[in-house]
Amino acid sequence: MDQQKPVVEEVPVGTHFDYPADQPVTTYEQERRELLARYTRFAQGRGRLLKSYLIRPAGSTNQLVVELFDATQAQLIVTCATLQRGGAAGVWYAVGTLADLACFLSPPTRNILVLPAEPDSDLDGLCAIRSILPVWPGTDGFTSHPESEPPL
Repeated sequence: MDQQKPVVEEVPVGTHFDYPADQPVTTYEQERRELLARYTRFAQGRGRLLKSYLIRPAGSTNQLVVELFDATQAQLIVTCATLQRGGAAGVWYAVGTLADLACFLSPPTRNILVLPAEPDSDLDGLCAIRSILPVWPGTDGFTSHPESEPPL
C-alpha cells in the first residue's frame, strides 16, 4: 500500500470555513462565524499566535479546515453556535470535528469547544470524557469553569 502523508497548508485566519462555499450561509453558520470571530479577537487581544490550516488527508481529494489553532497554547479551537447535542450543526458534530482534526496536528494539543453560553452539567460531562475544554462568552471575554487549567 502507498504510504502517503497528509498535506497541511497554512492559510490566513478567517478566510476558510468548515462549510460548503457553494451554499448560502445559514443563520446558524452566520452565528457560528460571529462566535469564531469574537473568540479570535479575544485570543489575539491576549497576544496569542493564531493560525488556520487546510488539510488534505493522505489519499483523499477532500480538504479539512482548521478554522482556528492557537499556536501559543497548542489549542485546537472549534465553535458551535448551539447547546443542542444532535443534528448537523450540534455539539456532537463539533466534538467529532475536534477528534478528526486533532489527528493531523502535532500533539499535545488541547481541544477547545467555543459555545454560545455555559453548558449544562450533562454537556460538561460529555466534554470532560472527550478531554475537551468548553468555553463561552463571559463578562471579560470568554470563560470556562474555574477548575480548568491552564487559564484561557
